[in-house]
Formats: sequence, structure tokens, C-alpha cells
Amino acid sequence: MPAFVVLAAMKGRFVSQHGNHYDNFQMMGYSIAENPHQAVTNFFDQPPYPIRWEDVEYLWAEQLADAFHTGHHGEYERVYVDSLRRRWESPGPGA
Repeated sequence: MPAFVVLAAMKGRFVSQHGNHYDNFQMMGYSIAENPHQAVTNFFDQPPYPIRWEDVEYLWAEQLADAFHTGHHGEYERVYVDSLRRRWESPGPGA
């Protein structure tokens, strides 16, 4: 299975030493999965360290490979933390 790097768009802005504001993206870690969405889900379900999920807006994963098909060209599949949380909150079959 391919390896992915999992990244996150953080809520809030980064302020540089010169006072300029930027979007705040963080490299969260690595995940082994069949596709980027599964890599994000696996990482969310079993993070390697404590994460304050209320600070994360969405996650995405990029495959770690030197191949043409891995180029994102700005088209990431955003996986929002709220959608990951809803998986655990929705009633199961027979509820």
C-alpha cells in the first residue's frame, strides 16, 4: 500500500515577524492506506499524538511517490474534521 503525508488547514492565521498574515497549514504525520481519503481517516482515527481537533478545519493527504499521477495541481480532496466526527455521532443500524 502507498504511503501518504497527512496535512491540515488550521483555523486561524499565521502572523509573520513582519506582521503579514498567511493561511496556516501544518504537516500532521504519515499514513499507509489505499487512497488519500483512507489515509486521512486512518490518521484521524488513530493519531500518533494528542491533537486538538477543534483547531483543525480540514485535512488532506498526498502520496509519497515520485510519479506523474501524484501531482495535485491544486486539486486536493478536503476531508473536514466535522465530517469525520459525524461518523461516530450518527445512529447505527437498528437505532
